[in-house]
Amino acid sequence: MKYPSGFLLLLAFSHVTWAGCDEVTSQCLVINGGKEHSESCEIAICANMNEYIVDVALENGGTIFMRQDNQSQLIRVNGNPGIFIRPSPEKTGQTCYAMADKNLTYCLPDAVL
Repeated sequence: MKYPSGFLLLLAFSHVTWAGCDEVTSQCLVINGGKEHSESCEIAICANMNEYIVDVALENGGTIFMRQDNQSQLIRVNGNPGIFIRPSPEKTGQTCYAMADKNLTYCLPDAVL
């Protein structure tokens, strides 16, 4: 290739490569059968100009995976289809994901998202 540095420069400024990831440890709220407790969770967040991904591993083995782009959103809670739910007013400052039947809900602090 005659201009390899030009190709690398073009690749570096491609919109797909403009991305960032971060990992944090936090306390997540678990609501299971009406009972609530907090537990440690590892939260990984990656984003670029086209998509946003949240991947969470809870201390009890629970998981959340959320992928969103301009056309779609995929939510998995413990490997099963999940939904985004609005937390109750006393739980403001949290983003909550639940299993489709709403029997199990995990809430993440907005400060880390």
